[in-house]
Amino acid sequence: MKILIILIKWEGGVGRVVNSIIPLLKKAGHQVEVISREDDLKCYSTKQAFFKLRKEVSKKDYDILYTQDWSCALPFLFKRNHYCCFHGFNPSSFGKIIQKYLGKIIGRKLFVVGDLLHKSFPKSTILYNGVNTKNFYNLGKERKYLGYINVSNTATPETKEKVLELQEKSLMNISRANNIPPEKMNEWYNSLKCFVSLPRKNAGFNLCWLEAMAAGVPKIVGNGNGIGIKNVKKKFKEFTWENNVKKFLEAIK
Repeated sequence: MKILIILIKWEGGVGRVVNSIIPLLKKAGHQVEVISREDDLKCYSTKQAFFKLRKEVSKKDYDILYTQDWSCALPFLFKRNHYCCFHGFNPSSFGKIIQKYLGKIIGRKLFVVGDLLHKSFPKSTILYNGVNTKNFYNLGKERKYLGYINVSNTATPETKEKVLELQEKSLMNISRANNIPPEKMNEWYNSLKCFVSLPRKNAGFNLCWLEAMAAGVPKIVGNGNGIGIKNVKKKFKEFTWENNVKKFLEAIK
């Protein structure tokens, strides 16, 4: 099949998800093309992108249209071969209403990345994100830091407060991941005794928990948002990109 994927931008968690599933879709014999609303079309809002996305997609030859996020799905809502994945809850009140409405219309052609999203969209199929254990693993090195991720100042205030609280109790030095190249992230995780990430309520998954666990970080401090840290521990073996792609392909047959 020819699969056309549409996402908002490559930077961030959704871009990492798309980059992780592309090689597996190709390995399964499918052709994959991706359009980034911001990187390719230079459209930075749903309104600005609506007609440009429709025009761009009309030029493409594809069997399956796979949008990431409700705003990318909006221009293609009633297309027969259109599937969509929600990676989190929209943070704005208006966005929540639109997302809920679109989710109901998409129905069984909707994928979600976690249990909380599935409760809001019960007809959807859960596609848990995965972790590549070839990229994230225990290096067996000495660990001495208390760490958190703050790319483009994205860490929540709750995360920063918890880090300072734990630093005061443990006297560990703080290590902040900011602008670390992807290929160096495993090395960074391996320097940590404790990793902290308390995502917002609108989080869909929080992939960094999986990466920290795969890298062997002894202590991980999280919360109940996204997939919830307890669920991560119970279902860790399920979280593979192979499972993600397998479920996706089964659902679109």
